[in-house]
Amino acid sequence: MKVIDLTQPWGDRMPTWPQFESIEVTDITTHQRDRKSTMLVKTNMHTGTHIDAPSHYCETGKHLGDISIEELVGTGLVIDLRPVTDRWSLYRLDQVLAHAPEPIREGDIVILYTGWERYNWTQKTRDDVTYFDRHPGPHPEVVDYLVGKKIKWLGTDLASTDHSLCTRVRLMRPDLVGEYEAMVGQPVEEVLPTKWFDYNHYRTARSNIPLLENLGGDVAVVAGRRVTLGAFPWRWVGGEASICRVVAFLDEERR
Repeated sequence: MKVIDLTQPWGDRMPTWPQFESIEVTDITTHQRDRKSTMLVKTNMHTGTHIDAPSHYCETGKHLGDISIEELVGTGLVIDLRPVTDRWSLYRLDQVLAHAPEPIREGDIVILYTGWERYNWTQKTRDDVTYFDRHPGPHPEVVDYLVGKKIKWLGTDLASTDHSLCTRVRLMRPDLVGEYEAMVGQPVEEVLPTKWFDYNHYRTARSNIPLLENLGGDVAVVAGRRVTLGAFPWRWVGGEASICRVVAFLDEERR
């Protein structure tokens, strides 16, 4: 069996979600002084590849300590949406189904892959504004359909499962709203109504479906395939999110 890492490298200089503070790493002990290395890390848990537990957006949703390992591992589809996603694309259900390598089964894991990881902080094509503020996202009908399929978890290589202008970016960057309206030729409210703010987060959380965001690593290797997938966060009682390792397992005979 071959293991494919779908996780972004993590580091204290990586960019964080726009409204959050930067990561801080401090040496508690060092080899030259103490003959060992120990570090203190101050970070929110939404940095890099991470899991949003349902409790992040739903007060009665599962926290990380409630989620069994069986719920985090299973078979699923990595749906390659690169042909239909670009700056601020709002992709629809018919596009997702057309690009799925096979029908989505009840209880699947689903990763919506857009190729946006090419803009993350580890790449030569790094562009933090494009990565966080101009990324595409699914129309709410996509998430409604996946919730109806009772999927185990939903993953994406984006900073947010919601379209970037259905998040606080819209409030923080009015200049980008103007850029978007010029691009589509319509007011943003007509294309991305305010009622859709964080819709995908709320919809999945209220259905106890975790989200995995900022996927990266070698995710392109498994694009357009059914594979076994696993997400491995902290087993944190009360935790609403966790930095997370995500992998795909490939049967060598079927590669």
